[in-house]
Amino acid sequence: MSARLGVVVVHWQDAGETLACVQSLAAEPPDDLVVVDNGSREPVADLLARHAPHADVVRVPENRGYAGGANVGIERVLARGADVVLVLNNDARLYAGAQAAARQALDADPRIAVVGARVVTREDPARLWLAWGEVTYRQSLVALHGADVTDGPAWRVARDVDWVAGCAMWFRADALRALGLLDETFFAYHEEVDWCARARGGGWRVVYWPEAVVTHTGRGSHGSARSIRIRKYFAARNTLLFARKHARLRDWVKLVAFLTVMLPLELVYHTARGSAADTRLKLAGLRDALLGRRPPFEALGLR
Repeated sequence: MSARLGVVVVHWQDAGETLACVQSLAAEPPDDLVVVDNGSREPVADLLARHAPHADVVRVPENRGYAGGANVGIERVLARGADVVLVLNNDARLYAGAQAAARQALDADPRIAVVGARVVTREDPARLWLAWGEVTYRQSLVALHGADVTDGPAWRVARDVDWVAGCAMWFRADALRALGLLDETFFAYHEEVDWCARARGGGWRVVYWPEAVVTHTGRGSHGSARSIRIRKYFAARNTLLFARKHARLRDWVKLVAFLTVMLPLELVYHTARGSAADTRLKLAGLRDALLGRRPPFEALGLR
């Protein structure tokens, strides 16, 4: 089994979630555990010092986004000699055996750049949160496979995929060194899709490994109205950023066709019902990507 494992947990809010995430690692403790306090308004260092003193907490003065915060931790564990780096959302929890399963998958083939988990819903583990994703270049850029469906045999088969769930990714250190870290331009959302696309484009494999099981909070209860606004804006913005890096002509044709047809219809539909704010955020994200504008971090409550 690969020799040295480093785990990176990005903390931005909810210190209790971060502590529970760290505690879920106890059954298979890593060699290094770095918690990145990503410019949070709820610092976590004192809580972890009392209940998880083995965690190395790195305080970043300003929110650098999920990609930027993760990169701080990735660089730290790579410098300490990690062979495998697990990047974990603070609201994810590992099932016993997940670490061993993922590392065995990586050891089976040196061409595997990253292994993704079978992610089940914390509130109802009989339902999946996500299995894997596919890049479609439709309005939302991606399709989610195994999102909010009953778990079962169809989802228990390992396979090569376009991208794996960003809430729990086991990276091969050699692939990170070859390809680079997460692209911080994305800030949050689709940064894992981008990294996996870069890996596949470089001849590496991206593998969904169902024996590595992780829980995540359910979509219906995941986040406040603010977090939904953040997701709407950045998912739209980052769709264009991703396309600029990876799309071929036919992909651009498909994406532009879907955006041109669907967004005006969506805006008309929601405006008539007094619920157009989310669609306007999508349009703002697309506009800012096209014009190269800085995201409105302060207005979105991110800084």
